[in-house]
Amino acid sequence: MPQPALHPLPTLLRRTLPWLAAALALPLQAATPAYLTIGTGPLNGVYYPTGGAICRLLNEETASHGLHCSVQSTSGSLANLKALHQGKVQLALVQSDVVHHAAHSTGPFMGQAPDEQLRSLYRLHQESLTLLASANSNINTLADIEGKRVDLGNPGSGEHITSQALLDAMGWQAKSFAPVIPAAANNRLEGLCDGTLDAAFVVAGHPNQAIGDLTGRCKARLIPIEGEQVDALLKQHPYYQRSRIGANLYPGQPSGVNTFAVTAELVALASLPEGEVRTVRDVLSGRLKQFTRLHPALTALTLEGMQGEAEVPRHAGMADAPPAPVLLPEALNPAPTTSEALATSAAQPTEV
Repeated sequence: MPQPALHPLPTLLRRTLPWLAAALALPLQAATPAYLTIGTGPLNGVYYPTGGAICRLLNEETASHGLHCSVQSTSGSLANLKALHQGKVQLALVQSDVVHHAAHSTGPFMGQAPDEQLRSLYRLHQESLTLLASANSNINTLADIEGKRVDLGNPGSGEHITSQALLDAMGWQAKSFAPVIPAAANNRLEGLCDGTLDAAFVVAGHPNQAIGDLTGRCKARLIPIEGEQVDALLKQHPYYQRSRIGANLYPGQPSGVNTFAVTAELVALASLPEGEVRTVRDVLSGRLKQFTRLHPALTALTLEGMQGEAEVPRHAGMADAPPAPVLLPEALNPAPTTSEALATSAAQPTEV
């Protein structure tokens, strides 16, 4: 009895294998979604809407890349670094001076080991150290705050670190100011309205919702932060930059105000998978124009500036990865003869 022919089987496999591989790949991708949470800041600041803008763009393309993004409101930079190391968030917005201190065991991190796992994705908007004076405080210059009731920011906060750096540069100590009645962490600036504070420091991107409320409702005023001591501070610490708060951003502020600023940095740990970081990179770089329109503080961002030198190494996922070689089933076929190749080429449609 003659045996059935076996030679058609390899041909059948070659034709069906690509379809089988594609079918098997789909359930694997769908079954392994990735989740990112971004540590931001208070609801009325700029960190929170900035994180929201990033998540909005990522979530609009979840179907294509499988990444889900959410935003966590926090008290700011130091809380975000702590949450990052605890695994509660995967990305965090942190002031550049706080990132520097964490990486070099200086400032509030003195005595701790340098944070060698911290990685930068992007440098974002500038955050100006903003000095607000109450309507009746008779404060018109930086020097005028000496002896007054001044809030330096919540203890352990990023803005407290920045304002303390200014005080050190000015040669001021705690005794240089009048005692301040402690206020709730989420209501510390209300003293500018109820008469219990003469001035307060805020690190903020501009325009800022909380500052707009204080200048409109309570007639608080923006005071310039400038002078020789400020010049020396900026020269000594390059993570600070000169800044000018634009005119007419707030009620009663017809002209620009000089100060200095930190940069908001989007950071992660080195352990965050490169593929997830690369997805964030591709979405933000591909939709940069839309990203910059999602909040006024982001309008001046450029891709070149966002990729500028950061305080810590860039995450490996931000580098351009070489395309992975793809071994198609057709590569296992014998190479076609010259006549076969010409015939196949002639059968292909021509691009127009």
